[in-house]
Amino acid sequence: MKLGAAILLATAIGMGAIGMGALGLGALGLVGCSSPAPAEVGYFGDTLTLPQLVERVNQNNDKLPTLWAREKFEAEIVDRKKNKTNRIDGYGNLLFTGPNQMKLTAKNEVADLFEMGSDGARFWLWEKHDQVFWWGKYADLDKVDAAEIPVRPDMVMEVLGIRPLDSDLLKQPSPVLRFNSASDAYMVDWQIQTADHWAVMKEIWYDRQTLLPNRVVLFDAKGRVALWARLSNFAGVETANVGRDQWPSVATHYELFFPLSGTTMTFDLSDMSLSHNGFPNAVTYRMPDPSKLGDSGVRVNRIDEESVR
Repeated sequence: MKLGAAILLATAIGMGAIGMGALGLGALGLVGCSSPAPAEVGYFGDTLTLPQLVERVNQNNDKLPTLWAREKFEAEIVDRKKNKTNRIDGYGNLLFTGPNQMKLTAKNEVADLFEMGSDGARFWLWEKHDQVFWWGKYADLDKVDAAEIPVRPDMVMEVLGIRPLDSDLLKQPSPVLRFNSASDAYMVDWQIQTADHWAVMKEIWYDRQTLLPNRVVLFDAKGRVALWARLSNFAGVETANVGRDQWPSVATHYELFFPLSGTTMTFDLSDMSLSHNGFPNAVTYRMPDPSKLGDSGVRVNRIDEESVR
């Protein structure tokens, strides 16, 4: 089964578990069955409040101002404008500097494959094997169709789940806490107020016992799922002068599905540390010049307001 279909099926099963349980109980009532109600399944004990959860999550994430890691990946990158799907795999590096700078590179034994990044104000995806470059500005994201780009780098950065959470819980985007007893997980939705309604931007699931993120769902301006991700296999990030039991934890396995473009991606991290041979540094997140790339024959697509008028 392809990753996209598997994720959609898993999502449907997970969201439907409570509903199916209710349906079963209703059916028992209708037929007058005298059998005892089924035993409770899931966790129904004490849970944290939202302020407590944010504080505990940040005890880990505050230790991750930067990150350097090796990565291996597999992807099906869909370019709907060209009706083309590229199936690629390779290896590279992931670099991150909080709050919103990231670079992910990939290559194989034959050639460089792609580079995606964010410098805090702009983001880009450069498919080097196909000579296509997408870029845009954060300021114009609300005017962009998520299907305009195969993989949104800003969303990949969000999926990492390592940025500290804002402790001002009334500041937009405002977090709202739910608890999923069946999945034994905290579910936090971040929402913003638009001109005429409230809209959910993202949802993150945190395992109750570890308080580490294991699901991330990002939504577009129309409320559609723009990215569904599953995180697993957490490991410590090497930190100098700190005991191993105090190292912060990060997921090492990521499964990503972009429903609006059809792109899927999985990647695994290893050899994680806060820095490596001086990287990341001030020039790590320098975006390639779109004009120079265009002059060299690369097809450049700007996906913000200017390009979608």
